[in-house]
Amino acid sequence: MAHDPLEQRELVITRRLKAPRSLVWRTFEDPYLLAQWWGPETFTSDITKLEFRAGGEWHVTMRRPDGTEHPVRYHFVEILAPERIIYRPLRSPEAVRRGNLPPTYLATLTFEALGNETIFTMRAVFDSAADLAVAVNGGFFQGTNQAFDKLERHLATY
Repeated sequence: MAHDPLEQRELVITRRLKAPRSLVWRTFEDPYLLAQWWGPETFTSDITKLEFRAGGEWHVTMRRPDGTEHPVRYHFVEILAPERIIYRPLRSPEAVRRGNLPPTYLATLTFEALGNETIFTMRAVFDSAADLAVAVNGGFFQGTNQAFDKLERHLATY
């Protein structure tokens, strides 16, 4: 029996990156390197906080070309170097006050060594099918893929 699309809560993106796992991992744990590629294609990002440990927080401000800022905060649930990062977005107090609640999800990033390449997978399990729908309609899938395109280009410079 096919799954009802309204019950779908998971989004998976997998990339075969032409870089060793240790380098791909470093682009996540180093705030300078992370800022080079995080965010959709035309965005720039500032990493204002990166406590790269379980229980730590990660704050990033993504900026559109017109200057519009999109601050996002994440909570690291688990970090198992160099294999897995699990994080969850945090809802900012401002967003809660405004009633502008972004969709929430649990993201699991896995890094599988394959010689001098890495199989990188992001699995986002949304809290509800409605959250997934809001995220997809808001460009989450496209923006995440664009960020991973930027990551691939960044890795090619090494």
